[in-house]
Amino acid sequence: MQTLIISLLAAAQLATTPHHSEGQKAEYQQHQREAPRAVQQRFHRDYPEATDTRWNYSQGRWNADFTDHSRYDRGEMVAHYDHTGRHVDSHIPYDRNDVPDPVIRHVEKRYPGSKDQYYTRIERPGSKALFQITMNFKGRHTTRYVDDEGRERTYSGVH
Repeated sequence: MQTLIISLLAAAQLATTPHHSEGQKAEYQQHQREAPRAVQQRFHRDYPEATDTRWNYSQGRWNADFTDHSRYDRGEMVAHYDHTGRHVDSHIPYDRNDVPDPVIRHVEKRYPGSKDQYYTRIERPGSKALFQITMNFKGRHTTRYVDDEGRERTYSGVH
């Protein structure tokens, strides 16, 4: 009887222990080090004056957190790339004073009394930029997307 209980416990342990192939282990270890060469090359082409770059991998994307010192002076930002090096988008935190007036007016009109507003500009290759606005509206945390002209838009990014 004791042998049967021990065998059942061992079987339960094996059934609940995750099994990873060697390929999955190698992929995980690769993601812990640095982005693939194609991703890094594209990043350096896109942001040649980037400094303090820190890479991480999540949700199937490579993310570069860095400071941009280009003539556009975008400051701290995060750029997202897929595994082939395709630039998905970049997120740039904005001070409210730097947000275009139509965006501010839209938020004030559509979400009166909202609090704790945070603005992030999302730049996407081949598409118009958007502002992601996170705020507390009527006691609930909400996120909205607005273009530079103050029109609400949808965004289905993975972030």
